[in-house]
Amino acid sequence: MNSSVIAKEKAGLGQRFDFWILERVRQRRGVTQLPLTFEYRHIYVMPTRFGFWFGMLLALTALGGLNFNNNMALMLGFLLASIAQLTTLLAYRNLVGITVNSIRAKPVFAGDSARFRVLLKNTEGRNRFAIQAVSSQAGDCTDIQAESPAQLALKQPTFQRGWIKMDPFRIENRYPLGLFRAWSVIIPDARCLVYPMPAPNPPPLPKTGHGEIGASHKGEGEHLHGLREYRPGDPLRRIAWRTSARHQKLYSREMESPIEEACELNWYLMGGGDTEHKLSILTAWLLRAERRQIPYSLEMPGAALPADLGEDHRNACLEILALFKP
Repeated sequence: MNSSVIAKEKAGLGQRFDFWILERVRQRRGVTQLPLTFEYRHIYVMPTRFGFWFGMLLALTALGGLNFNNNMALMLGFLLASIAQLTTLLAYRNLVGITVNSIRAKPVFAGDSARFRVLLKNTEGRNRFAIQAVSSQAGDCTDIQAESPAQLALKQPTFQRGWIKMDPFRIENRYPLGLFRAWSVIIPDARCLVYPMPAPNPPPLPKTGHGEIGASHKGEGEHLHGLREYRPGDPLRRIAWRTSARHQKLYSREMESPIEEACELNWYLMGGGDTEHKLSILTAWLLRAERRQIPYSLEMPGAALPADLGEDHRNACLEILALFKP
């Protein structure tokens, strides 16, 4: 189930109104094209809950001043109303001119939260205060220095593998007094790749298949690779004393640790069963092989990668698993 649908079911009256506004903006404007610089037609200004009750208090103050013919009460009410009215302009000016450059997200595993980074830029020579990004699931806030970039992070829960689209969100601020909220709606075209959730207790790595013996790693290990000339910093226990005495020159032993047999992650060798469960096991195997530095290959219906190691190979295999369609 989509996270936005879940949020709508649990939303209160105020949040339901926000969802209604989001749907209206989506229908009228469609997807927001980035980069976007906020102008007057993009920004809405509305009172907050605190501002609403503050306005009610001002109305009661004015009513009491008129009823009792109290000029001081009337003057206080009109003074506070003028200040409140000015804050609408300040809230608007604090938001106008900010540019939303792009939205990015790194891949995550199913069950983790996707973290969308909203990249902003203050294009004017004045500071911006308490700029917030607010979605149905999370929020973030930051100040932006004059003519400087900034970023806001929004988390979104993930429930299944594949591409997940970012939910609509708002860029808003309640500067300076919190009486009014100036905000703009963003309908993003951003998405995040979600890898399958690794199985918590997968079977041992498969030893069958067409594995190949990998080359040994020089360095720490229990097997002797050979001798080389002594280098400053070599441990004394590595010095080959007999060879050094015979050649009248210090030599050190170079050790190695052989790589285990490469494993083959093969969809066709896993037998029957639930597709998502098999993908979960393959993901766990892949991560375990990468962690142990055992070269691994991947063979899936419609895609295959030879045995290798490294971040690029890992990400390519995970992407194949994430986008697999039975």
